Parts: sequence; C-alpha cells; structure tokens
Amino acid sequence: MQFAVFVSDDTGGSMERFKYWLFIVLLLLIILISAGFSLWNTQAVPLSFGIVSLDPKPVSFWVVASFATGGVCGLLLGAGFIRDYKLKKRIRKLEKELANIRLGKVSRADDKESAKES
Repeated sequence: MQFAVFVSDDTGGSMERFKYWLFIVLLLLIILISAGFSLWNTQAVPLSFGIVSLDPKPVSFWVVASFATGGVCGLLLGAGFIRDYKLKKRIRKLEKELANIRLGKVSRADDKESAKES
C-alpha cells in the first residue's frame, strides 16, 4: 500500500492563484482586442474560391470564421479522430486476416505478403 505525503507550501497556493488571475486577464484582453478588431474592420469583402463565390461580409467575420474553422480542425486532428479511424480500419483488416488464418483459408499470396512485412 502506498501513502502520499503532502507537504504544505506557502508559495504553491499563491502561484496557482496568480496563474488563475493571469489567465483571466489574458482572456479578457483577447476578448477586448477581438471586439475592437470586429468594430474597426467592418468593410464588406466578398470571398471567392473560384467555383464558389460567397456574399460580401465584414473582414472581421472572415477572419474570425477562419480562426474558428482552424481551431475545430486542430481539435479534431489533435483528438486523433483521423488516426483512430485509420487504426480501427487496420484492426478490422487484421481481425479478418486472423479469422482466415484460424479457418485455414490462407493463400500463398497472403503468406508472401506477411513474409515481406516481417
């Protein structure tokens, strides 16, 4: 059985409190700068991707939309959804191959491929 030993440290609580308030101040600063950016960049700009042409919207809308899209894509990639999909696909293939091996349905081509991979 393991016992955890907690040592009281006066600087630990104040440092956590400092980090919390620093986070709050930075968050408010980002919100303030974003609001200012949105208010100062109100000129309508159409966006065209060659085939698709979108209606004119303020520059701030396009910038915020691009950041939001990038953030969502980053979260999806960071969470590993694409990697997990590829791994699950590979697992299904390997399980099917294992079932064929157990049933004795292995062809010589499969043997040669598995020998190359080893």
